[in-house]
Formats: sequence, structure tokens, C-alpha cells
Amino acid sequence: EAMVVDAVVVRHSASGAVRYLARELDVPVINAGDGAHEHPTQGLLDIFTIRERKGSVEGLKVAVAGDIAHSRVARSDIHGLLKLGAQVVVAGPPTMVPPDIERLGVSVASSVEEVLGEVDVVIMLRIQMERQSSPLFPSLREYSRYFGLNMEKLKSVSRDLLIMHPGPVNWGVELSPEVSCHPRNVILDQVTNGVAVRMAVLYALIGG
Repeated sequence: EAMVVDAVVVRHSASGAVRYLARELDVPVINAGDGAHEHPTQGLLDIFTIRERKGSVEGLKVAVAGDIAHSRVARSDIHGLLKLGAQVVVAGPPTMVPPDIERLGVSVASSVEEVLGEVDVVIMLRIQMERQSSPLFPSLREYSRYFGLNMEKLKSVSRDLLIMHPGPVNWGVELSPEVSCHPRNVILDQVTNGVAVRMAVLYALIGG
């Protein structure tokens, strides 16, 4: 407050840190990611990217795949998608999916391949190694086999499927390098839209 700022953008390793700071300050505090809790602006830009390509979120079926338990992006995406009327299915190793996640209104699949043929969008998540105190899967190779996306798995899916990833990507794990050139890959669109969405958040809070 002594610096007389108009807003504070915070990324913090501790879940809940941003909420604590927001209670203490009299200026808008924007959550740029707090621990494994939430990443609201990533959720907004992901939904904006889907709407840009699909026209509406309502009625879509979206898969969120990977390290659900440790991903702040997963939480923000799931809450936003459900709020706007999408169906959400999550896929990940049992050790990486919260046991009570179905209470949110999502369904759970045992592999990515199981749901590819029935979803409109797949959001791939990276493995959050830095938030794991012990190994949660046998090997990267086995993880990629069941929860990674490659060109072979994409052969039989709809040409309208959107492939998304919040980044950074572990190429060769959750996505094979070839998928970077797939025509339905909109990862770079997410990056571009992220600038506009975050500008809009700042404008909404302090632009007036």
C-alpha cells in the first residue's frame, strides 16, 4: 500500500495465500496461481479459447486429463466449465485424481483413449513433479501410454476435437511432439488469448 499501486498480481506456492492477501489490502488482488488451489485467469482464457472455436461452452463435453490432484488449472477449468453448462470428464492415474472429485459433478475415466471419441475438447495437463512427495506412477513411459496423447490415438477421433494444454508441455509425456503440428491443436491460441484475457481482467478491475 505504501507503493500506492492500483492492483496486485500474485503467484504464490501456498494455496490460499492470495485470498489472505486480498483480505489485507484495499486494492484489487489478482490470483495468478496459488499452489495447487486455483489459477483463475488460465481458466478464463481456456474457456475463451473454447468459445472462440466452438461458439458456446454449454452442452460441450470436455476431458481434463493428467495430474488432476496437483493442478490448479484443473480446478479453475472444471469450475468454469461446469458453471457454463459443459459436461466434464477427468482422466488420470488413480493416485492423481482426488477420490471425491465426482462430488463436483464430473465423471472419471480410466484413460485418455477411453474418452477421446466422445469429447469435444481435451485439456491435457502436465505432471506436477514439484508437488509430489513420492512417485505416483510406475514410469513416464507407462503414464504416456495411458494418459498421453499421440497421433495414433488421434487417428479415429472427430476432426472437430480441440486439443489444449495450459503449458509448459512435457513433450513426449502428455503430448507427443507430432501433436504440436496437429490442425486441432490450439495451444498457441491459448497463449495469444491469455494476453487479451488478462488485459481484460486488469481493465475490468482498474481501467475505469
